[in-house]
Amino acid sequence: MMSDEAKRAAQRWGRVEQFIGGVGVGAERATGEVRLRVGLYESEVWFRFVCCVMVTQRSLKPPTIPNPTAETPATLRRIAKLAGVSPMTVSRALGNRPRVSEETRRKVLKIAQRLGYRPDPEITKLMHYLRRRIRPQFQSVICGITNWPTETKPAYFGALLEGAERQARERGYGFSVMRFAPQTGGAARLQRELRTRGVQGLLLLPQRSPQDLSELLDWREFSTVAASVSVVGPEVNRASPHHFANTLQLCRELTRLGYRRIGLVIDRGQDSRVNHGFSAAVVSHGWHGAGESMAPLLVSGDLREKLASWFKRERPDAIVTSDETAARECARLLRLKIPGPVGFACTSVQASNDAEPLIAGIDELPAEIGVMSVDLLASMVEHRVRGLPVAPTSTLLSGRWRPGTSCPRRKQPRPALA
Repeated sequence: MMSDEAKRAAQRWGRVEQFIGGVGVGAERATGEVRLRVGLYESEVWFRFVCCVMVTQRSLKPPTIPNPTAETPATLRRIAKLAGVSPMTVSRALGNRPRVSEETRRKVLKIAQRLGYRPDPEITKLMHYLRRRIRPQFQSVICGITNWPTETKPAYFGALLEGAERQARERGYGFSVMRFAPQTGGAARLQRELRTRGVQGLLLLPQRSPQDLSELLDWREFSTVAASVSVVGPEVNRASPHHFANTLQLCRELTRLGYRRIGLVIDRGQDSRVNHGFSAAVVSHGWHGAGESMAPLLVSGDLREKLASWFKRERPDAIVTSDETAARECARLLRLKIPGPVGFACTSVQASNDAEPLIAGIDELPAEIGVMSVDLLASMVEHRVRGLPVAPTSTLLSGRWRPGTSCPRRKQPRPALA
């Protein structure tokens, strides 16, 4: 059996082997600094020899020779060294953040482009994950711009505004609404007030009537998103309903209920603002769907006389209008009842808690449009994207069909006897 002294010596030697195995600096350091006496190897000279042999054996593998043709990866530190600035300054310049001079920003971007710098997507995902885990604190102010008076706010506007406010709070932003009257010439006052409040993002809300706000503000100071097609200018990124897809869905639902001659009655300007999405969908469905093609009635004046002649000529069995107010007005002028022999449906109806609402149509989900608009705007604020875009984008949201008693299922005519 091994004596206690031999066991202790073996344990000490095992620790020595472990230490030497972790040393990667050569035999000189091992023999110069490792001075241990081990019972089985009393001779210090012999101990030094063993250390030298073990470390030398670890160093026998051929050294790594750097490849002179290999390219050094483009990193923030390398860009910072070439630009003569700190890595933090490079990060701010590449992220279009403030507190970086325009000259330094251009210099950093030029070097990054020359080196072929690309952000690491894995690090980007990691940072996004870490930020999402942290409860957002107050970051900045988002301001909604509209000319709708508070007391006459329509249901669609209210739902969109509620969704926008809720999402702004979720993302850690303050949210306020400012109302303006372009004819009063208060553009300069509005600009000053926005600066005083520290507003960085502007959400262009639905307007009471189509408005061109291009001359209202100096848009270079703000990140801007429009949440309505009623804002015809300036050309900014936009979130809105998918009018063509929604109207096409409406026509298909009417066809499923047995309607074959689906006619559209809508304001010409409204159809033009959505790039003729309403009329194009109805005509397309008539040509390619199960129904019959009909000419839409695009109104730009007195509706009464044009509506009567159009109805007599086209003989629709279903009429599509923009909203519930327009549907009731058409029914009144044509002396039709709702529900009645002619179905009525709208391209925009409000969500209802009724088991079976009166007017059928498409719920455009305005609250979701508000959420989507704030998400788009918050991303622009966080990436310091300000001013008018060179190529504006549109994010379109599809709505959902809401049935109603205004479109009862039609009985199919019996086939004629031979």
